[in-house]
Amino acid sequence: MKVSRSLRVLVLLALVLAAPAPPCFAQLFSGWSNGAGKPVAIDFLDIGQGDSILIRSPEGKTALVDAGPSRDAAAKLLKSKGITSLDIVIVSHHHSDHYGGMDQVIRNFKPKYFVATGSSHTTKGYLKLLQTVKSEAITAVAPTAKPRKIELGSVLLTIFPQPPLDHQEENNNSIGVRLEYGKFSVLMTGDSETDEREWWMSHNSSLIRDCTILKLAHHGSRNGTDQGWLDLVQPEAAVASLASGNDYGHPHSETVSLLRRNEVPFLRTDQRGTITIVSNGRTWNIVNSGLARSSARNDEAVAAGSSDESSSRPSSSRSGSRRR
Repeated sequence: MKVSRSLRVLVLLALVLAAPAPPCFAQLFSGWSNGAGKPVAIDFLDIGQGDSILIRSPEGKTALVDAGPSRDAAAKLLKSKGITSLDIVIVSHHHSDHYGGMDQVIRNFKPKYFVATGSSHTTKGYLKLLQTVKSEAITAVAPTAKPRKIELGSVLLTIFPQPPLDHQEENNNSIGVRLEYGKFSVLMTGDSETDEREWWMSHNSSLIRDCTILKLAHHGSRNGTDQGWLDLVQPEAAVASLASGNDYGHPHSETVSLLRRNEVPFLRTDQRGTITIVSNGRTWNIVNSGLARSSARNDEAVAAGSSDESSSRPSSSRSGSRRR
């Protein structure tokens, strides 16, 4: 009997993702003390028209959220940063600009855990990735109906609850992640569009509220950010990962104007290359070419891509000084 390709995909998804995480999953990366000290580093990698975000905890634990569109670029960038292994990788959703390089990353860095949704949206490339996860005996974990917390050393990652799967728009099946280290936080939600973000706002607003850094959904697309989202997140800066002169017109002018009206500094990989942000849990800085560069510059200068230096910025300034 000939088995349909879609059925084979669903069977493989079940094999890879359906098994529950071992009881020690949330405790694997122990050390969460809600304190501040050595810095956490978040690299928004210059990966072209796609996403790839490297997280390095003070204890040397590592996580990678997405791996960009090309087969080798993410792996090469990780090697250039001295990464030899990964503790966990996350594929935000099943579009190739987010998982394209993950197969090579898994083969080279042997992560302990692979996190992805059970969405049936797939391609030959994604099916190959799932086969690699299985063949490398990597523990696969899917989001659940409740928040899933992962202690990456002293850095806390929270995987958002999964909304009902959208069988029409894969962007709305994106995984949401909140990173916290002391009073510093980063919000990453893949390519989530309006429907998914509104679901999270209705059901899990505490995971979204007051994040220091917002990774713009969908590369700065008009459907990835809106006023209600910004009002809840209240970011001190926004980051978009995209390629210069991309075919989609990202970032869309509506998003750029929205950030400007809300006085949110805007950092872009197409203008700055890899954007590295470090924080000791109290203050945060932008790092370029191995040199600390502060985020506490004139907001308009940051939005325009200025490279002027200035002092470090506290990440706990929620006093409402930014006018809405």
